Amino acid sequence: MQKHVEKILLVLIVGEFVIGVLGNGFMALVNCIDWVKSKKLSTSDLILVVLGISRIGLLCLIKWDSFLFIFFLDRTEDEYQNLIRDLFWIITHISSVWFATSLSIFYLLKIANFSHPFFFWLKWRINQVVHILMVGPLFISVSYESIKLVEIYSAWTLSRKENERNESQEVQMNRKHYFIEQIGINILNIPPFILSIISCFLLLYSLWRHSQKMQLKVKTSRDPSIEAHERAMKAMLSFLIFLLFYYIGIFLTYKNFSKLISMFGMTLMSLYPTGHSLILILWNSKLKRAALLVWRQMKCCLKFNKS
Repeated sequence: MQKHVEKILLVLIVGEFVIGVLGNGFMALVNCIDWVKSKKLSTSDLILVVLGISRIGLLCLIKWDSFLFIFFLDRTEDEYQNLIRDLFWIITHISSVWFATSLSIFYLLKIANFSHPFFFWLKWRINQVVHILMVGPLFISVSYESIKLVEIYSAWTLSRKENERNESQEVQMNRKHYFIEQIGINILNIPPFILSIISCFLLLYSLWRHSQKMQLKVKTSRDPSIEAHERAMKAMLSFLIFLLFYYIGIFLTYKNFSKLISMFGMTLMSLYPTGHSLILILWNSKLKRAALLVWRQMKCCLKFNKS
């Protein structure tokens, strides 16, 4: 029974990887093509491009770690190989979180309506604010975690040389090391997570205020502002939910549980870069039209091949 469950989870991991790479690649490619055609790239499209690229890298690393834990659990890799891989993990993971947070803040400043002067000031400088968030905190987080990771590996390597362990103890040390490392990396994800929650609540409050005002007026059609609020809310809430699943997946994967639980944790980790990007495609009008066009062309090709 356990073998069958492991096979199902392995299929899910591979399926999430393929769908995630295709979805994020599609999201980045459509905006790049539009950039070439129009000779300009809006702030929201720029965020979607870099977000898609960072999540493709994150999915590749999750996939690589999945096969190492599933098929090569007792294999001890070179410390420098682990260090390089984990540095790429830091870059892709932290950049993915900060880019998604920047998108949430962009939605808030673009859609919400508040009469506070500071909000007007931010709204007027929306592009500068989002660009600063995409570069400044990201650079600080990546630099800090990279230095911290190098220190962890240096201490771990020194400890390995001073103490002799058998093979099973080495595997346990690897799992413990990865768990401590991942907890340390995700501590710096608290600020963007808090910013995303604040943006979500402020947008929800703006939606409530706008709905209260519209109740006093006679509406003949669906209010486009309410639709924009709702689409942004779904994108922001899905990001928070999938990111929470990702953290739970990290805990289950690296906390030295059984192989089955670790594989289940990997499926939860892959949901974050895959599921949220698919929702962004569904609730972005340009990406949705492009996806429907590709789907129609695929159906036509299938019908032509059958005929």
